Amino acid sequence: MSAPRRRTATATATAVAVVSVLSATLVLPMAGPAAAADCATPSTQTTAELPWSQARLDPQRVWALTKGEGVTVAVVDSGVDASVPQLAGQVLRGADVVGGTGRGDTDCVGHGTFVAGIVAARPAPGLTFAGVAPGAKVLPIRQTADGEDGTANGMADAIREAVDSGADVVNVSINSPVRSRKLDDAVKYAVRKDVLIVASAGNEERPGQQSSALSFPAAYPGVLTVAAVGRDDQPASFSRSGEYVDIAAPGVDILSLGTGGPGYRVDEGTSFAAPYVSGTAALVRARHPELTVPQVIHRLESTADHPAKTLPDPQVGWGIVNPFKAVTAVVPGEARGSAPSAPASSPPRRAAPPSANDPVATPADATTHGYLPLLLGLAALALLGTGGILVARLAARRG
Repeated sequence: MSAPRRRTATATATAVAVVSVLSATLVLPMAGPAAAADCATPSTQTTAELPWSQARLDPQRVWALTKGEGVTVAVVDSGVDASVPQLAGQVLRGADVVGGTGRGDTDCVGHGTFVAGIVAARPAPGLTFAGVAPGAKVLPIRQTADGEDGTANGMADAIREAVDSGADVVNVSINSPVRSRKLDDAVKYAVRKDVLIVASAGNEERPGQQSSALSFPAAYPGVLTVAAVGRDDQPASFSRSGEYVDIAAPGVDILSLGTGGPGYRVDEGTSFAAPYVSGTAALVRARHPELTVPQVIHRLESTADHPAKTLPDPQVGWGIVNPFKAVTAVVPGEARGSAPSAPASSPPRRAAPPSANDPVATPADATTHGYLPLLLGLAALALLGTGGILVARLAARRG
């Protein structure tokens, strides 16, 4: 197991200074539920310093190979403000499954814009903050407009809308405490269509006190579930844990885009760990378009910075996502159409729901690929035996 990559003392000190300055001047979004008419204050404050989370993951290392071009990442959230300069040209019209304008490219609350910035914010002159995959397109699907998480059925409608609108990756940084048949079916629908769902693991209501409650769609089979870590690579106190956690990413003191201007905001939560993984998945799908969803998940997990623990770990899964290794590593067993093996010796924890496209063995297949060679071999031996008998009889007659 490889040890997690550490940041230098200089990068750490710089990141701390950045968050200190911004935290003193910016309003933290989503501190509590916002009323439908209580929109986030426009953000204008920026910084030229590199955020610690971006320094830690260092996605810029792979931008010479891919920036996620040709990949669409759906953000199932509160919408995305398409007018923000670093998202200009990146945000599609989207959709609104809870009413309103019918489109998703506006955002009153700011949560979805913050998420989209982590995924696909473009570099800007004089600024160092950028998304993990600045070449990817963002498909905003609004399923909440008031700062709440919405409903399980609303998430289901949003996921189906995202899949039908051409998303390659669906980021779900919202959670439902209850499952629903409709949401379950929507997740299976995405898996059948070879669309990757990345979901936040969820935040504990009382940080530091882990509960046994599950979050959905995070706990569904076939979903890549993301927990949050802090600057020290340790699990965040608020991040939920369990066997459904697959991978981790920074989720403490996170800097990203605000609404209504060019400025930044600072916040924390598993909501903002998930888009780091969604952005990395976009890089992988752009660079390796032949890979299926299970193969993309396998690649992300097997190339993560594994902690010195038994894997998978209930708090961080297979470890912290590593964009460079996820894109560039040679992963055994990735021949087109082959089934990936587990990232380590531990058995898989969850079975993915069956896909309508999965090959199913039939009796004819078994005959063709299993018994036919044996039958041909026996026939050849029989012919050789018969030939030997004939030769012996001819020799006897001649004698």
